[in-house]
Amino acid sequence: MTAEQNETYEEKTEKLNKILARLDDPDTPIDTLADDVKHGTKLIKELEAKLQEVESEVETAFEELESNDESNEH
Repeated sequence: MTAEQNETYEEKTEKLNKILARLDDPDTPIDTLADDVKHGTKLIKELEAKLQEVESEVETAFEELESNDESNEH
C-alpha cells in the first residue's frame, strides 16, 4: 500500500483544495495544470468512494439498531 493510499479523507480533501487553488491561479504552468487535473480527478473518485463506504456502514449500523429495537419489543 502506498503512502497516498494511507492518507485520511481530510488529507485528501486538503490536497484537492490546494489543487483547486492552483487551477484558479493564472500563473500556474500549463503542465502543472494538466497533472493537477489528473490528480484531482483521482482524488475526487477516492473521496467519493470513501463517502459511499461510510454511508453504507452508517446505514447498516442503523438497520442493526432498528432490528435490535424490534426484537427487544417482542
